[in-house]
Amino acid sequence: MKTLKKAFLYLAIAISAAFTACNKDDDNSAEGAFSNGIFIVNEGQYSGGTGTITYFNPDSNLVKQNIFELVNGRPLGNIAQSMTIFNGKAYIVVNNAQKVEVAEAATFKSTGTIFGLVNPAQFMGINDKVGYVSDWDGNVKVIDLLTNTVTKTIKVGTGPDMMVKNSKYVFVANAGGFGIDSTVSVIDYDANQVVKTIKVGDGPAGMVMDGKGKIWVVCKGKGFSGWPAAGDTPGKIMRIDPATQAVDYTYSFSSTGDHPEKLVIDKTGTILYFLFNNGIYSFNTAAASPVPQKLVSRYFYSLGYENKTGYLYASDPKNYTNAGIVLRMKASDGSVVDSVQAGIVPRWFTFTE
Repeated sequence: MKTLKKAFLYLAIAISAAFTACNKDDDNSAEGAFSNGIFIVNEGQYSGGTGTITYFNPDSNLVKQNIFELVNGRPLGNIAQSMTIFNGKAYIVVNNAQKVEVAEAATFKSTGTIFGLVNPAQFMGINDKVGYVSDWDGNVKVIDLLTNTVTKTIKVGTGPDMMVKNSKYVFVANAGGFGIDSTVSVIDYDANQVVKTIKVGDGPAGMVMDGKGKIWVVCKGKGFSGWPAAGDTPGKIMRIDPATQAVDYTYSFSSTGDHPEKLVIDKTGTILYFLFNNGIYSFNTAAASPVPQKLVSRYFYSLGYENKTGYLYASDPKNYTNAGIVLRMKASDGSVVDSVQAGIVPRWFTFTE
Protein backbone atom coordinates (compact mmCIF):
# COMPACT_ATOMS: atom_id res chain seq x y z
CA MET A 1 0.00 0.00 0.00
CA LYS A 2 2.85 2.34 0.88
CA THR A 3 4.45 1.47 -2.42
CA LEU A 4 1.23 2.38 -4.24
CA LYS A 5 0.98 5.68 -2.35
CA LYS A 6 4.58 6.48 -3.25
CA ALA A 7 3.85 5.73 -6.89
CA PHE A 8 0.90 8.14 -6.87
CA LEU A 9 3.06 10.72 -5.09
CA TYR A 10 5.82 10.45 -7.71
CA LEU A 11 3.21 10.62 -10.47
CA ALA A 12 1.73 13.79 -8.96
CA ILE A 13 5.19 15.35 -8.69
CA ALA A 14 5.94 14.43 -12.30
CA ILE A 15 2.63 15.92 -13.51
CA SER A 16 3.25 19.06 -11.49
CA ALA A 17 6.74 19.37 -12.94
CA ALA A 18 5.36 18.87 -16.42
CA PHE A 19 2.76 21.61 -15.94
CA THR A 20 5.49 23.88 -14.54
CA ALA A 21 7.67 23.17 -17.57
CA CYS A 22 4.73 23.86 -19.90
CA ASN A 23 3.97 27.11 -18.13
CA LYS A 24 7.63 28.12 -18.39
CA ASP A 25 7.59 27.39 -22.11
CA ASP A 26 4.36 29.36 -22.45
CA ASP A 27 6.00 32.29 -20.69
CA ASN A 28 8.94 32.17 -23.07
CA SER A 29 6.53 32.01 -25.98
CA ALA A 30 4.66 35.01 -24.60
CA GLU A 31 7.94 36.95 -24.50
CA GLY A 32 8.24 36.25 -28.20
CA ALA A 33 9.88 33.72 -30.43
CA PHE A 34 11.85 36.50 -32.13
CA SER A 35 12.91 38.54 -29.10
CA ASN A 36 16.63 38.11 -29.67
CA GLY A 37 18.39 37.74 -32.98
CA ILE A 38 18.90 39.19 -36.43
CA PHE A 39 16.33 39.80 -39.15
CA ILE A 40 17.29 39.48 -42.80
CA VAL A 41 14.99 41.31 -45.21
CA ASN A 42 14.73 39.50 -48.54
CA GLU A 43 13.39 41.40 -51.57
CA GLY A 44 11.88 38.39 -53.29
CA GLN A 45 11.67 38.09 -57.06
CA TYR A 46 10.98 41.40 -58.75
CA SER A 47 8.24 40.05 -61.03
CA GLY A 48 5.40 38.35 -59.21
CA GLY A 49 7.33 37.34 -56.13
CA THR A 50 6.94 38.25 -52.47
CA GLY A 51 9.43 39.61 -50.01
CA THR A 52 10.22 37.56 -46.92
CA ILE A 53 11.91 37.94 -43.55
CA THR A 54 14.49 35.44 -42.32
CA TYR A 55 15.10 35.21 -38.56
CA PHE A 56 18.52 34.12 -37.32
CA ASN A 57 19.52 33.56 -33.69
CA PRO A 58 23.34 33.40 -33.54
CA ASP A 59 23.33 31.99 -30.00
CA SER A 60 21.38 28.88 -30.98
CA ASN A 61 22.03 28.90 -34.74
CA LEU A 62 18.26 28.84 -35.22
CA VAL A 63 17.15 29.95 -38.67
CA LYS A 64 13.48 30.48 -39.59
CA GLN A 65 12.41 31.50 -43.06
CA ASN A 66 9.44 33.63 -44.13
CA ILE A 67 8.38 34.43 -40.58
CA PHE A 68 5.82 37.11 -41.48
CA GLU A 69 3.75 34.67 -43.54
CA LEU A 70 4.41 31.88 -41.03
CA VAL A 71 2.85 33.95 -38.23
CA ASN A 72 0.15 35.86 -40.12
CA GLY A 73 -0.91 33.42 -42.83
CA ARG A 74 -0.41 35.84 -45.71
CA PRO A 75 2.55 36.94 -47.83
CA LEU A 76 4.46 40.11 -47.07
CA GLY A 77 4.26 41.53 -50.59
CA ASN A 78 6.62 42.68 -53.33
CA ILE A 79 9.40 44.03 -52.83
CA ALA A 80 10.63 44.00 -49.22
CA GLN A 81 12.92 47.03 -48.97
CA SER A 82 13.92 47.60 -45.35
CA MET A 83 12.88 47.03 -41.74
CA THR A 84 13.20 49.17 -38.62
CA ILE A 85 12.41 48.19 -35.03
CA PHE A 86 10.94 51.10 -33.07
CA ASN A 87 9.17 50.97 -29.69
CA GLY A 88 8.85 47.20 -29.86
CA LYS A 89 7.34 47.14 -33.34
CA ALA A 90 8.79 46.07 -36.65
CA TYR A 91 8.09 48.45 -39.52
CA ILE A 92 8.66 46.55 -42.77
CA VAL A 93 8.79 48.69 -45.90
CA VAL A 94 7.38 46.89 -48.96
CA ASN A 95 8.29 49.03 -51.96
CA ASN A 96 6.29 47.73 -54.92
CA ALA A 97 3.29 46.95 -52.72
CA GLN A 98 3.25 50.65 -51.69
CA LYS A 99 2.93 49.96 -47.98
CA VAL A 100 4.60 49.46 -44.62
CA GLU A 101 3.61 46.38 -42.66
CA VAL A 102 3.62 46.82 -38.87
CA ALA A 103 4.13 43.86 -36.54
CA GLU A 104 5.10 43.14 -32.95
CA ALA A 105 8.86 42.68 -33.18
CA ALA A 106 8.96 39.88 -30.60
CA THR A 107 6.18 37.76 -32.10
CA PHE A 108 5.85 39.18 -35.63
CA LYS A 109 2.09 39.24 -35.26
CA SER A 110 0.65 41.92 -37.54
CA THR A 111 -0.76 45.03 -35.84
CA GLY A 112 -1.56 47.11 -38.91
CA THR A 113 -0.55 48.38 -42.34
CA ILE A 114 0.42 51.87 -43.47
CA PHE A 115 -0.93 52.76 -46.92
CA GLY A 116 -0.92 56.04 -48.85
CA LEU A 117 2.63 55.49 -50.11
CA VAL A 118 4.05 55.30 -53.66
CA ASN A 119 7.56 53.77 -53.56
CA PRO A 120 8.52 53.73 -49.88
CA ALA A 121 12.17 53.16 -48.97
CA GLN A 122 12.83 53.53 -45.24
CA PHE A 123 10.91 54.02 -41.98
CA MET A 124 12.21 56.09 -39.08
CA GLY A 125 10.60 56.64 -35.69
CA ILE A 126 10.58 60.26 -34.53
CA ASN A 127 8.76 59.92 -31.22
CA ASP A 128 6.04 57.76 -29.65
CA LYS A 129 3.38 59.25 -31.91
CA VAL A 130 5.19 60.19 -35.13
CA GLY A 131 7.23 58.36 -37.75
CA TYR A 132 8.73 59.22 -41.13
CA VAL A 133 8.77 57.18 -44.33
CA SER A 134 11.02 58.26 -47.19
CA ASP A 135 9.22 57.78 -50.49
CA TRP A 136 10.74 57.78 -53.95
CA ASP A 137 7.90 60.02 -55.12
CA GLY A 138 10.04 62.89 -53.81
CA ASN A 139 8.51 63.19 -50.36
CA VAL A 140 8.91 62.17 -46.75
CA LYS A 141 5.56 61.00 -45.39
CA VAL A 142 4.67 61.88 -41.81
CA ILE A 143 2.99 58.92 -40.09
CA ASP A 144 0.62 58.93 -37.12
CA LEU A 145 1.88 55.85 -35.27
CA LEU A 146 -1.32 55.55 -33.26
CA THR A 147 -3.50 55.15 -36.35
CA ASN A 148 -0.88 54.04 -38.91
CA THR A 149 -1.95 56.76 -41.34
CA VAL A 150 -0.17 59.41 -43.40
CA THR A 151 -0.95 62.83 -41.94
CA LYS A 152 1.41 65.10 -43.86
CA THR A 153 3.80 65.16 -46.81
CA ILE A 154 7.19 66.91 -46.72
CA LYS A 155 8.60 67.72 -50.15
CA VAL A 156 12.31 66.86 -50.45
CA GLY A 157 14.51 65.84 -53.42
CA THR A 158 14.33 63.07 -56.01
CA GLY A 159 14.20 59.52 -54.70
CA PRO A 160 14.68 60.13 -50.95
CA ASP A 161 16.03 57.02 -49.30
CA MET A 162 18.29 56.72 -46.24
CA MET A 163 17.57 58.92 -43.22
CA VAL A 164 19.66 59.81 -40.17
CA LYS A 165 18.28 61.54 -37.07
CA ASN A 166 20.07 63.61 -34.46
CA SER A 167 18.68 65.64 -31.57
CA LYS A 168 16.92 68.18 -33.76
CA TYR A 169 17.01 67.23 -37.44
CA VAL A 170 16.46 64.37 -39.85
CA PHE A 171 18.94 64.25 -42.73
CA VAL A 172 17.46 62.69 -45.87
CA ALA A 173 19.68 61.36 -48.66
CA ASN A 174 18.01 62.08 -51.99
CA ALA A 175 19.51 59.13 -53.86
CA GLY A 176 17.60 59.77 -57.07
CA GLY A 177 15.29 56.75 -57.11
CA PHE A 178 15.02 55.76 -60.78
CA GLY A 179 16.85 58.96 -61.73
CA ILE A 180 19.66 60.99 -60.15
CA ASP A 181 19.93 63.58 -57.41
CA SER A 182 22.82 65.08 -55.50
CA THR A 183 21.33 66.61 -52.37
CA VAL A 184 20.62 65.93 -48.71
CA SER A 185 17.48 67.51 -47.26
CA VAL A 186 17.51 68.68 -43.65
CA ILE A 187 14.13 68.43 -41.88
CA ASP A 188 13.31 70.11 -38.59
CA TYR A 189 11.15 67.31 -37.21
CA ASP A 190 9.45 69.49 -34.60
CA ALA A 191 8.08 71.65 -37.40
CA ASN A 192 7.94 68.87 -40.05
CA GLN A 193 9.55 71.09 -42.65
CA VAL A 194 12.75 71.31 -44.68
CA VAL A 195 15.11 73.97 -43.35
CA LYS A 196 18.03 73.43 -45.73
CA THR A 197 19.12 71.48 -48.80
CA ILE A 198 22.80 70.49 -48.88
CA LYS A 199 24.64 69.89 -52.16
CA VAL A 200 26.61 66.62 -52.15
CA GLY A 201 27.90 64.22 -54.81
CA ASP A 202 25.75 62.39 -57.35
CA GLY A 203 23.55 59.64 -55.95
CA PRO A 204 23.92 59.78 -52.14
CA ALA A 205 23.42 56.04 -51.58
CA GLY A 206 24.30 55.62 -47.92
CA MET A 207 24.42 57.73 -44.79
CA VAL A 208 25.46 57.21 -41.14
CA MET A 209 26.26 59.32 -38.08
CA ASP A 210 29.68 58.91 -36.45
CA GLY A 211 30.61 58.95 -32.77
CA LYS A 212 31.07 62.72 -32.83
CA GLY A 213 27.68 63.42 -34.38
CA LYS A 214 28.99 64.15 -37.87
CA ILE A 215 27.02 62.81 -40.85
CA TRP A 216 28.91 60.71 -43.40
CA VAL A 217 27.47 60.24 -46.88
CA VAL A 218 28.60 57.81 -49.56
CA CYS A 219 27.68 59.12 -53.00
CA LYS A 220 27.81 56.43 -55.66
CA GLY A 221 28.12 58.82 -58.64
CA LYS A 222 26.27 58.51 -61.93
CA GLY A 223 26.34 55.13 -63.61
CA PHE A 224 26.35 51.46 -62.71
CA SER A 225 29.30 49.30 -61.73
CA GLY A 226 30.42 47.14 -64.63
CA TRP A 227 28.34 49.12 -67.15
CA PRO A 228 30.41 52.19 -68.06
CA ALA A 229 28.75 54.90 -70.11
CA ALA A 230 29.38 58.45 -71.23
CA GLY A 231 28.56 60.96 -68.52
CA ASP A 232 29.37 58.64 -65.59
CA THR A 233 30.80 60.40 -62.54
CA PRO A 234 33.01 59.08 -59.73
CA GLY A 235 31.77 58.29 -56.24
CA LYS A 236 32.55 60.36 -53.17
CA ILE A 237 32.69 60.06 -49.40
CA MET A 238 31.53 63.28 -47.80
CA ARG A 239 31.06 64.55 -44.25
CA ILE A 240 28.39 66.99 -43.14
CA ASP A 241 28.73 69.10 -40.00
CA PRO A 242 25.20 69.27 -38.49
CA ALA A 243 26.07 72.51 -36.69
CA THR A 244 26.76 74.38 -39.93
CA GLN A 245 24.68 72.05 -42.14
CA ALA A 246 27.47 72.12 -44.70
CA VAL A 247 29.95 69.65 -46.19
CA ASP A 248 33.31 69.99 -44.42
CA TYR A 249 35.22 67.05 -45.94
CA THR A 250 35.26 65.22 -49.28
CA TYR A 251 37.12 62.16 -50.53
CA SER A 252 36.76 61.55 -54.27
CA PHE A 253 37.26 58.18 -55.96
CA SER A 254 39.31 58.23 -59.15
CA SER A 255 37.29 55.66 -61.10
CA THR A 256 33.99 56.34 -62.85
CA GLY A 257 33.44 52.62 -63.49
CA ASP A 258 32.83 51.49 -59.89
CA HIS A 259 30.31 53.03 -57.53
CA PRO A 260 30.38 52.82 -53.69
CA GLU A 261 27.18 52.03 -51.79
CA LYS A 262 25.59 50.30 -48.74
CA LEU A 263 27.36 52.31 -46.05
CA VAL A 264 27.58 51.11 -42.41
CA ILE A 265 29.68 52.19 -39.42
CA ASP A 266 31.35 50.24 -36.60
CA LYS A 267 30.38 50.35 -32.91
CA THR A 268 33.09 52.93 -32.11
CA GLY A 269 31.52 55.32 -34.60
CA THR A 270 34.88 55.63 -36.36
CA ILE A 271 35.30 53.12 -39.19
CA LEU A 272 33.07 53.12 -42.24
CA TYR A 273 32.42 50.00 -44.31
CA PHE A 274 30.89 50.00 -47.77
CA LEU A 275 30.63 47.97 -50.98
CA PHE A 276 32.89 48.98 -53.86
CA ASN A 277 34.84 47.41 -56.74
CA ASN A 278 33.53 43.86 -56.08
CA GLY A 279 34.46 43.92 -52.44
CA ILE A 280 34.06 45.38 -48.98
CA TYR A 281 36.14 48.44 -48.13
CA SER A 282 36.91 50.15 -44.83
CA PHE A 283 37.55 53.84 -44.24
CA ASN A 284 39.01 55.08 -40.94
CA THR A 285 37.47 58.49 -40.33
CA ALA A 286 39.90 59.18 -37.46
CA ALA A 287 42.99 58.95 -39.70
CA ALA A 288 44.77 62.14 -40.67
CA SER A 289 44.46 61.34 -44.38
CA PRO A 290 42.01 58.43 -44.65
CA VAL A 291 42.16 56.21 -47.71
CA PRO A 292 39.71 53.36 -48.49
CA GLN A 293 41.22 49.94 -47.76
CA LYS A 294 39.96 46.75 -49.41
CA LEU A 295 38.93 44.26 -46.74
CA VAL A 296 37.26 41.48 -48.76
CA SER A 297 37.44 40.65 -52.47
CA ARG A 298 34.04 39.28 -53.45
CA TYR A 299 30.81 40.60 -54.89
CA PHE A 300 28.08 41.29 -52.34
CA TYR A 301 24.63 42.78 -52.70
CA SER A 302 24.06 44.19 -49.23
CA LEU A 303 25.97 44.98 -46.05
CA GLY A 304 25.25 45.23 -42.33
CA TYR A 305 27.22 45.63 -39.08
CA GLU A 306 26.37 44.08 -35.71
CA ASN A 307 27.59 46.09 -32.73
CA LYS A 308 27.35 43.18 -30.30
CA THR A 309 29.89 40.98 -32.09
CA GLY A 310 31.70 43.39 -34.38
CA TYR A 311 30.71 41.20 -37.31
CA LEU A 312 29.90 42.32 -40.82
CA TYR A 313 26.90 40.72 -42.53
CA ALA A 314 27.07 40.59 -46.33
CA SER A 315 24.71 38.89 -48.75
CA ASP A 316 25.31 36.84 -51.86
CA PRO A 317 22.08 36.84 -53.91
CA LYS A 318 23.27 33.92 -56.07
CA ASN A 319 21.15 34.01 -59.24
CA TYR A 320 18.50 36.42 -57.84
CA THR A 321 15.77 33.79 -58.32
CA ASN A 322 16.70 31.19 -55.70
CA ALA A 323 17.58 31.54 -52.03
CA GLY A 324 20.67 33.63 -51.28
CA ILE A 325 23.11 33.33 -48.42
CA VAL A 326 24.52 35.73 -45.86
CA LEU A 327 28.14 35.58 -44.75
CA ARG A 328 29.23 36.71 -41.29
CA MET A 329 32.76 38.12 -41.19
CA LYS A 330 35.02 39.67 -38.63
CA ALA A 331 35.17 43.37 -39.38
CA SER A 332 38.75 43.47 -38.11
CA ASP A 333 40.19 41.34 -40.91
CA GLY A 334 37.32 40.19 -43.14
CA SER A 335 37.69 36.52 -42.21
CA VAL A 336 34.50 34.47 -42.64
CA VAL A 337 32.91 33.21 -39.42
CA ASP A 338 30.01 31.28 -40.93
CA SER A 339 27.10 31.61 -43.35
CA VAL A 340 23.32 31.72 -43.02
CA GLN A 341 20.69 30.58 -45.51
CA ALA A 342 18.40 33.48 -46.40
CA GLY A 343 15.52 34.10 -48.81
CA ILE A 344 15.50 35.42 -52.37
CA VAL A 345 17.74 38.50 -52.77
CA PRO A 346 18.69 39.37 -49.17
CA ARG A 347 19.08 43.16 -49.04
CA TRP A 348 18.77 44.51 -45.48
CA PHE A 349 19.78 43.55 -41.93
CA THR A 350 17.98 44.55 -38.74
CA PHE A 351 19.60 43.87 -35.37
CA THR A 352 17.70 43.66 -32.07
CA GLU A 353 20.65 45.03 -30.07
